[in-house]
Amino acid sequence: MKKTLSLAALSAAGLLTAFALTGTAAPASSPIGHWTQSSSGLELVLAPRFKLQPNYGLSTGTNLGGSVGQYSATRTTIVTEPVPMQVSRSMALDIQPNGQFSWSIEKRHPETPNGTCLKTTRTRKTGQIEQAGGRILFKVTGGTESWSKSCGGEGSAALAGSSETYAVTLEPTRMRLVDGPVNWVFRRAG
Repeated sequence: MKKTLSLAALSAAGLLTAFALTGTAAPASSPIGHWTQSSSGLELVLAPRFKLQPNYGLSTGTNLGGSVGQYSATRTTIVTEPVPMQVSRSMALDIQPNGQFSWSIEKRHPETPNGTCLKTTRTRKTGQIEQAGGRILFKVTGGTESWSKSCGGEGSAALAGSSETYAVTLEPTRMRLVDGPVNWVFRRAG
């Protein structure tokens, strides 16, 4: 197999298997290897907020320091909605010659818009990739997600199976994954 053969001309499974069986190093434009990414910027984060909503039904409104009260046309509720916040993210992505991957993500952001508490989420995804036509599919078959807050609280859970598809651009030392607002640039490590 010539190293000049383009990735677009081969299915990802066939290419990955060929390199694994022959012991030949993957071309520099292959997703095989160890990749890292770090970034910081505004992202939408789900956050709890107090919100005045119309008071439908027979119940009375509530007063949390405003002008609403009994028989009010509004009530104060706590809702969870997306809020733009500063998010710091670091990722490590390992893709093996057989197409298996391990993707570790650490994300930090304020838990509330005023920034008094920081929330850290750590995710580890494992599974299989498929690559074709300028796109890469990550079939997540397992993993875990854990979170902790600087002002108390933590938890963890297993990840359910899922899939994520990104447009991929590969260069010898860079890999760009794009999907809607996602635009991550990974650097080849080592």
